[in-house]
Amino acid sequence: MIGFSYSSKAQYADSTVYLHEVEVKAEKIPERLSFKTTQITKEKIEQYLSASLGELLTLQTPIFIKSYGAGGTATPSFRGTGASHTQVYWNGINLNSPMLGQVDLSLFPVAFTDEITINYGGSSLLQGTGGLGGGIQMNSKVVFEDHTKVMASQTFNTLENSITNASVTLGNKKLQSTTKLFYKNAQNRFEFENPLQPNSPTWVNDHSAQIQYGAMQELAWKVNDQHQIQLNAWYQKSDRELTPSMDSKEGDSWQGDDSFKLLGNWKFTNDRLKTEFITALLIDDLWYKRQLNNDENPKMTASDSRSVQWQNHFKTTYQLTPKILIRGGVDDYYDQIHSNAYHSVNDTTNKEVAQHTLDLYAGVDWVIFDQTTLSFLARQEWIDGDIKPFLPSLGIDTDINPYDKVVVGVRANVSKNFHAPSLNDRYWYPVGNPDLLPEEGWTYEATFKLRSNTTSNWQWKYELTGFNSLIDNWIVWKPAVSNLWRPENLKRVHSRGLEQIAEVSYKKNDWNFHLYTSISMVHSENTEANDELDQSVGKQLIYTPVGSFQGYFQVNYKKWYSIVEQQIYGERLTQTDGSEYLPPYYLTNLTIGKQIKWMNSTWDVKARVENIFNYHYQSIARKPMPGRVFQCTLTYNF
Repeated sequence: MIGFSYSSKAQYADSTVYLHEVEVKAEKIPERLSFKTTQITKEKIEQYLSASLGELLTLQTPIFIKSYGAGGTATPSFRGTGASHTQVYWNGINLNSPMLGQVDLSLFPVAFTDEITINYGGSSLLQGTGGLGGGIQMNSKVVFEDHTKVMASQTFNTLENSITNASVTLGNKKLQSTTKLFYKNAQNRFEFENPLQPNSPTWVNDHSAQIQYGAMQELAWKVNDQHQIQLNAWYQKSDRELTPSMDSKEGDSWQGDDSFKLLGNWKFTNDRLKTEFITALLIDDLWYKRQLNNDENPKMTASDSRSVQWQNHFKTTYQLTPKILIRGGVDDYYDQIHSNAYHSVNDTTNKEVAQHTLDLYAGVDWVIFDQTTLSFLARQEWIDGDIKPFLPSLGIDTDINPYDKVVVGVRANVSKNFHAPSLNDRYWYPVGNPDLLPEEGWTYEATFKLRSNTTSNWQWKYELTGFNSLIDNWIVWKPAVSNLWRPENLKRVHSRGLEQIAEVSYKKNDWNFHLYTSISMVHSENTEANDELDQSVGKQLIYTPVGSFQGYFQVNYKKWYSIVEQQIYGERLTQTDGSEYLPPYYLTNLTIGKQIKWMNSTWDVKARVENIFNYHYQSIARKPMPGRVFQCTLTYNF
């Protein structure tokens, strides 16, 4: 920050005119202001400590989460794109599996993060490539102060699930240590009506049990005012039964996920320059087992794989002038996979494959006029030495009347992005296709903004965003020979839509009201036929609702609080030709709680009812979801 101050006093008291001290500061330019982002704060995360990342995003964002049953895999569909088109980051490193190209959001406990940032469309390019729909950042926050903080939380619900979280933070103005623990023992047992069976009998879902636990250690050292070093380690393990189809009462599939992440971070900051270097080692073990028949000695099929990643990220920003910020960086990835389902292209006995990715980027943020910012960024990536598409992005953001009681603003941007085929797409034996092209496309986005700018008890804001994306070389797995499926570049997908966010809050005395609503309308369709029999052209992509709504109303009175949440999702096609679909569903949740102060500690007692109206629905076809669930949480903070 660049600044100066000026003060003056006359020498003689009988003619003195005292002038107040004046301080002029040039503020640093916010990062990528001209691209849409939203943030879920630590205060909001603390309301959902027992939730997974997928469950939290379902409640707080327009991202549609495809859930494969209670305790099952949860994958995102962002702006009508596929699961692999949403990139997930943790403290600057990419968590998307190089094998699948996507993440299972059910495996990430929100208690292990301090803040979450949602990047829409081109805003994800600041972190990396591949986010054709967008990106999700999970970040840790370090506060250097003398304190000791202890948190313990216990949740029980009527699915026979128990979820435990705990954390301890110790430190001073130089050193900080935070230890986080998580344990989940979930039976996910519930009754449901099965409309796929004659007379819609009531079945019991009792093959979705899961044991999940993990630990995270965060260490931070403030060397001086300019240098800071951090070390984060994260271990997590999950073993689960996969929810069976509604065609069968018995489960036949099991999955285990075992991961370890070690991250080192060095930051240098002065008045103009900010530099950061991150290095990380990620090891993920995944096993899957399925029973093929019901014989006394049943036949089993199994896959076992290990992914080892080494990531290095160097990024820097420099405040060239009070109105110009330049940035640049290098991202380097080395991925090595060992899988009994992989064969390399040249040697079918070799079950190991490796991939090296190098990514360079540079950009500038420029305050052209007062309250008007222009952002430009360009990326160039190489995978195993092969040059990939050049990715430019350009955006502008302005507040037309920044000093009026109602501020009107406009934001617009255009960006190009691409997503490389996953290693499964290229090497899964015997159908992997090493000649696949990357998916790539342009996204255009514009936002109209309104917000209050007064000191009134009432505060509000409104945003309406329109977006348009055209993606070429969309990768599709289609039937090949011998009942096998093979990935091919066959589709061109056109996705466009509107997103509307409105917030209103009111504060007076001991009362605090907050209303949040989010409405999304998305039309995402295939525009080219795969062959003469393809009837998917012009049809909405499967599992992409045209309309969705998320909202909540929260009331706080002194230490009491109540939250009503509402989710509405339109019908989702389950066949590409539009012949089958899942009906719309509506979910309402209610939370009532109270915080109790006792000496230096706080107790938070909370009761929650999910799906109050006991709505029977499926997020994924033939995978049952729970009806009404009662939950109780007790949280202690010191």
